[in-house]
Amino acid sequence: MVKNNYKSGRVATLMEGGFAGNDPQDPTVVGEPYPVFGNERTMNMNELLLNNIRADMYFREELPPIKTWEVFIAKTIKEVKECTPWVTGTHTVTTKKGMCSGTRGVGTQGRPTRMWMHLVKLYTLKPTERQLESLVESKQSPFLRVLGFLVIPPKIREITC
Repeated sequence: MVKNNYKSGRVATLMEGGFAGNDPQDPTVVGEPYPVFGNERTMNMNELLLNNIRADMYFREELPPIKTWEVFIAKTIKEVKECTPWVTGTHTVTTKKGMCSGTRGVGTQGRPTRMWMHLVKLYTLKPTERQLESLVESKQSPFLRVLGFLVIPPKIREITC
C-alpha cells in the first residue's frame, strides 16, 4: 500500500509557507526595515513563481547562509546574469499531453532565474531605506539597480524620481 504522506522535505516547507532558513537581518545592527507595500505573504509575486522559487535547491541551500547586506550584494553581482522571471525556454503556457505526463512529473512550470530568487532573498533580509537607495544608485551591476526598482513600489518611484 502506498503511503500518501506529502508533508516531508521541500513540499512540507512549501505547505508551511517557509523560506528555508532565509532570515532577516538583525534590526539592532542595520536599523528599521523598509515597509512592505502590498501582500507581505506573497511579496506581490505570482504564486506559481514564488512557490517555484521556494522549492528551488539554489534558494534552499545557497542563499540561507547569507545574513549580511555586503555578502548579499557580492553574491548577487557574482550569480545574477538575467532579469527575466523564468529561465529562457523552461516556461510555457501550454500543458504537456500524453501518458499521464502530470503523474510522471513532466511540467511546464519553468525554472525561476537567480535574479528572482535574489529578489525573494532581498525581501526576507528586510533591507533598510538606505540599503535600497544604495541598490538603486549602484554602479557595480545593472542587476542591483533592477532589484532596487522591483522592491520600491511604483507610487514611491513616481514621487521621488
